[in-house]
Amino acid sequence: MNPPPLQLRSRSWSPTSSEFSAPTTLAAACSSPPEIAPPVIGGSLVVAGKDKAGQAAVWQVTEGAATPLLSGNTAPTLPAVALSPDGRTLAYVNGAGRIVLHDVAAGTEIVAQATVTDPLCATWAPDSAHVAITSEQGVTTADRKGAVAGLVTRPSGAYHETGPGSSGESRDVVSGMTCARWVDPDTVILSRYNGDLPSTIPASGALAPNTTVVGHVAAGTVQDLPEKEDLLHACQGHALLHRAPDPAVTGPTLLADASDLSRTTEVALGAGDTAWFFQPGTCALVVVSHTGDEDSYDYTVKLFDPATGQQRSSRTLPIALGGDSGIREPVGSTTFVPSPAPGALAAAYADANTHQLIVADLTTGGTRRLDGPWNEATQVLGWTASTR
Repeated sequence: MNPPPLQLRSRSWSPTSSEFSAPTTLAAACSSPPEIAPPVIGGSLVVAGKDKAGQAAVWQVTEGAATPLLSGNTAPTLPAVALSPDGRTLAYVNGAGRIVLHDVAAGTEIVAQATVTDPLCATWAPDSAHVAITSEQGVTTADRKGAVAGLVTRPSGAYHETGPGSSGESRDVVSGMTCARWVDPDTVILSRYNGDLPSTIPASGALAPNTTVVGHVAAGTVQDLPEKEDLLHACQGHALLHRAPDPAVTGPTLLADASDLSRTTEVALGAGDTAWFFQPGTCALVVVSHTGDEDSYDYTVKLFDPATGQQRSSRTLPIALGGDSGIREPVGSTTFVPSPAPGALAAAYADANTHQLIVADLTTGGTRRLDGPWNEATQVLGWTASTR
């Protein structure tokens, strides 16, 4: 049976010379959604979500078709599924807690001899050699042959309840952890957080609150960063970090050298600026902000140099997001997957609120929603180039 066709949600548009009178700034004339040609999917998207029956699945999405890659007996435990950067392997945790490596082309699988519980996420190294699984136990890595090693242990502590009305019972405290993300082929970064620890547990050591951990896969070693920094994006030796010493405090956004994370440069982001992604190829940091009022479709797209943090360019244009466009403006925690086309400024993402699959082109301002065999699109795992 052929997969159901994707339905395009967009407005038709024909350019005229008058609409291009200002080459760097295009302003929406009114609050009606701008009529801009929708972006075309070059290559294929790999999308995770839930099918019409509410079961987890992964699809390969091309123009006009969506082909299931994982479903039924091979369904992943969401959100612990990731596509290798070379597009060849899907890594996921199955219902039994086993780490599985799925060959996309052949459909064959390697089931690693390791079990994890309550998986939080899966992420691949940029060279596609290793995958990191963050779970209740900590961070576990696996290579493409299924060889598994523990890298970061999730620390815990114990204390006795004290004070008026307390039972005096022994209680356990387990450190919270963020998803381990790769800054280079050998290094992952994650944060441990514990909030307010009981006074009977020393606020030091493994359970010290708000600690960032750097794990080195080859050596199997870990170290703490002197300041808490969350890894947002990485590209060819460049890392984008958010320094957040306290969850209630908004810290600066920093560009860093992946080989020495102490060498940082602050990026001068405005209050409404959101870093979407590093542009493939150039590694320019792409930053987007909604510049108009709530009835406006005007957005500003800025490019920053990945080494110096200096702004390279800025362009304001109407983008069919928010308002009456039928596509919500993405929230700040959205994960954007950029187009692999050289020089492109398009990205795909799963809307965190509506669970719709969205593609937005920041060059033209065109957007589209893709409907397919899913009831919810929860993650865009990758965007691979066409092999033709």
